[in-house]
Amino acid sequence: MNTTSPSATACRWMARIVSTLLIAAIAAIAIGEGMPNPFTRAMSPIELLGFAGLSLVVLGFLMGWRWELAGGILSIVGVCMLFGPTMANGRITWFIVVMLVPGVLYMASRLLRSGAPKPSETKPPTGAAGS
Repeated sequence: MNTTSPSATACRWMARIVSTLLIAAIAAIAIGEGMPNPFTRAMSPIELLGFAGLSLVVLGFLMGWRWELAGGILSIVGVCMLFGPTMANGRITWFIVVMLVPGVLYMASRLLRSGAPKPSETKPPTGAAGS
């Protein structure tokens, strides 16, 4: 018996759709701009922080498909790591802010699911058949 609430399911699928679109956009940017190799190119600490943050964001989006709470937390930590390099450039773009959405939705889905009653916790109605 499935006890997942409709709101938890909606949050989960919205997070999955938005994170998939963001991963596709990140991949398109990486292919178009050329992904820097942090092992062969000397990068400043702020660039390394941004690179690590973006890696955590993508990893969190992918993890969220299976482990919603862990994936949501990891992606939000990654976005927070991206704030430093973005602020060094002088402004936060809308794309960085949109990357927060899947993490928040993954965590909301998990928290809504944890509040749903389990089949063993539900009581049969009073006056059930056989009385």
